Amino acid sequence: MDLHDRAVSDTEQNLISLTTVLADQADRALQAIELVQEAVIDEVRAAEITTPAAFDVHLTTRAMHESLRARTAALPQVNAVTVVDHTGKLRNFTRFWPIPDVNIADRDYFKALASNPALQRFISEPVQNRGNGTWTLYIARKISAPDGNFLGLVLGAVELQYFTGLYSQIAPQPDYVISMFRTDGVLLVRHPHWEGAIGRGYSTTGAALIAAQNRAGGVTRTVSPIDAQDRFVATRTLSNYPAILSVSRTTAAALAPWHRHAMVLGLSAGLLDLGLIGLLVLGFRQARGQEMLLRAEEQARSERDLRHQYARFGIALDNMAQGVCLFDSDDRLVVMNARYIELYAVPSDLRQPGTTLASIRAYLVACNGDRGPPWPNRESAWEMPAAFTWDLADGRAIAIKHVSNRDGWQCTHEDITDRRQSEAQILRMARHDTLTGLPNRAFLREHLETVLDQRISGSLTAALYLDLDGFKMVNDTLGHPDGDALLRQAAQRLQDCLRATDFVARLGGDEFAIVQSGIADPADAADLAARIGAMLQIPFTLQDQEIVVGTSIGIAVVDAEADTDSDTILRRADVALYQAKAAGRGTWRFFADDMDTAIQRRHRLGAELRRALAAGQFELHYQPLVAARARTLNGFEALLRWRHPEHGLISPATFIPLAEETGLIRPIGAWVLAQACHDAVDWPDALKVAVNLSSVQFVRGDLVNDVAQALMRSGLPASRLELEITESVLLQDNAETLRTLHRLQALGLRIAMDDFGTGYSSVSYLRRFPFDKLKIDQSFVRTLGRDAGSVAIVRAMVGLGKACNMGVVAEGVETLEQAAILEAEGCDEVQGFLFSRPLPLADLTSFLANPASAISSFHEARVDAKPQRDAA
Repeated sequence: MDLHDRAVSDTEQNLISLTTVLADQADRALQAIELVQEAVIDEVRAAEITTPAAFDVHLTTRAMHESLRARTAALPQVNAVTVVDHTGKLRNFTRFWPIPDVNIADRDYFKALASNPALQRFISEPVQNRGNGTWTLYIARKISAPDGNFLGLVLGAVELQYFTGLYSQIAPQPDYVISMFRTDGVLLVRHPHWEGAIGRGYSTTGAALIAAQNRAGGVTRTVSPIDAQDRFVATRTLSNYPAILSVSRTTAAALAPWHRHAMVLGLSAGLLDLGLIGLLVLGFRQARGQEMLLRAEEQARSERDLRHQYARFGIALDNMAQGVCLFDSDDRLVVMNARYIELYAVPSDLRQPGTTLASIRAYLVACNGDRGPPWPNRESAWEMPAAFTWDLADGRAIAIKHVSNRDGWQCTHEDITDRRQSEAQILRMARHDTLTGLPNRAFLREHLETVLDQRISGSLTAALYLDLDGFKMVNDTLGHPDGDALLRQAAQRLQDCLRATDFVARLGGDEFAIVQSGIADPADAADLAARIGAMLQIPFTLQDQEIVVGTSIGIAVVDAEADTDSDTILRRADVALYQAKAAGRGTWRFFADDMDTAIQRRHRLGAELRRALAAGQFELHYQPLVAARARTLNGFEALLRWRHPEHGLISPATFIPLAEETGLIRPIGAWVLAQACHDAVDWPDALKVAVNLSSVQFVRGDLVNDVAQALMRSGLPASRLELEITESVLLQDNAETLRTLHRLQALGLRIAMDDFGTGYSSVSYLRRFPFDKLKIDQSFVRTLGRDAGSVAIVRAMVGLGKACNMGVVAEGVETLEQAAILEAEGCDEVQGFLFSRPLPLADLTSFLANPASAISSFHEARVDAKPQRDAA
């Protein structure tokens, strides 16, 4: 091989080695970002999110924000990780909280993932970040619902100056250019910087020409379309990303030593041609002396340049995070960098060029308890770089990559112990709830499948589904931070109730599930349910207040011989939970086959409820409010009824909880307010109308506006409207609730506390909130005349009302004796079947024509019917 060919070969080999190392480093840097993205996607899958609304609720939380920040804290290449919904709006962002109001629907990666169902990952063109203006590369990963619907995406933003800064330290000489291209030719990174080049597509760069011949990479010589320099170029395609790492240097700098040497030889030949024949010998001697002198100077200059170049290259190698070894074709060491020496404490005699590969391997094996790293053959590594992880005896994990080339081997070793621990943490986070630390739904299914597969004959397996009664009210009134604190306390109490072999998971919201394996009798599951019920009934302390929530539990039990899977047993427990809630909450129910029919009917009823308002199936019935002493009509309470086209009148006890659960109570409640005011405006001016408000309606939506609109559109004076709220609205002493009550009262209407005496803190509410009236619950009225204690309780309630300047009304009055006692104790108004059943609007005309007569005749009919009822 002549001097020119040797110079070219050495240049190409140096470029190939540096390209291989940097491509591997870029691969790892980008993969670290995708590990964070994958954890977010796994969490969405585990939570079984199916709708955009659920996506927003789950991912727009402070807990998710903190989780993302923790995952990216150790990744200097990451500018930010961002969660985006299906409309392009930011839902979480590692750099700021609260989340800025930004929409990125115009970005190329969003358009591509939103419009192409098959596309799962997109690497953007470099763009200037809208936050700080820096050039940024986005790796976008799609987030889809189980049915494939697009929910959003999670972005990893890489500031390209991270790579630019890295390459500026590594470039051995000023003429070196280190670049990264997308596989379509778009320039992503370039050192040194070239104005206007980033983000442009190039089809004639060395990287593009090599890719057209060999997608894996290679080496060529070409004129750069960017700086117009004739260059040697080496490339390597990243293993996991559509990007190409390119390292080049100018042919002028690479071949400068050879050019200088050739110039010396040409000068010598010219001297010979121009010399006189007579001076040939002398000239020849002088020329030879001059040539020898020039050769010596050139050799010294070349050696200085080479030493300088190798020194720069050595500095770059020694500053790399990976350990690197280069071996020649005879398996002898060419170079070993400082990081490799540090990784294995390599002694000085094994660091020298020329050391055999066998000697280094023997040392590594001896240091690791006779366990050496695997070593692929050169042929397979040339076709595909070999990569594997070597677990050391001291607990470290080393990622190793072997790449073969024409002149030998290159080995890259990287300590990934911290990364592996981070990956394990990410994996744990994908299987655990970030708020409570409990296993999540995905882990629950995995565990239950294992339990079902390993059942022992004669044993039983139980699944318990539970949620917290009243949790939504706590969340809405005290706020999400306190709701989260309550969930954490509840999770700890659940764990305290369990055996070591039991398994508890949080499914989302306030829902939990427990798996009991190897129990002998269903009574064991009932005992656990009783313990949980008692434990969760103990008040929780939030903001120095005691909060009582309770729980409802559904239980499904299967024996070892039953042919069932995890989804079936969990669905049965969920069905049993619905039955427990329907039974009045605060209890548990075992699954029975007939529950399936009931729950399916409930689901159908929920769907029909959504159509009922638009179909005009709701109507109001009115029950008279009667002055206790004068027996005159004071007004009516509006009571909602649902006239189903197939099932007739459906009890409010059936559909009101369903409406509250689905959120339909808000539009239904607004309709009730508007209709009641519309109907009452035609009554005599002295009569009022009372309307019940749901607790859900009270804390969500714009209740004050609904009331104001109903009054304005109907023309009903506010003084004739009375709003009744239950104690559930006042579960917490919440400032927003208090403000809403004051705003309602400022409209000129009256506010009554309904069902007084049935809550935990009824008396304290009379002092804190501006009630105009309290209604004694019918449970206290029902026993009047039969239980002396009931009279004392009613007397105390009336006394409280009077002391607070409130009117007092008693509901559920069915006998004259009850009415007489209530009148004697000072009750202002009475209401119940003794005076009238609730009447449809059509029947009010005749009632209002002579209300005194109607009231009298109705309670006389009730008295006449009493002996017959007693006889029956």
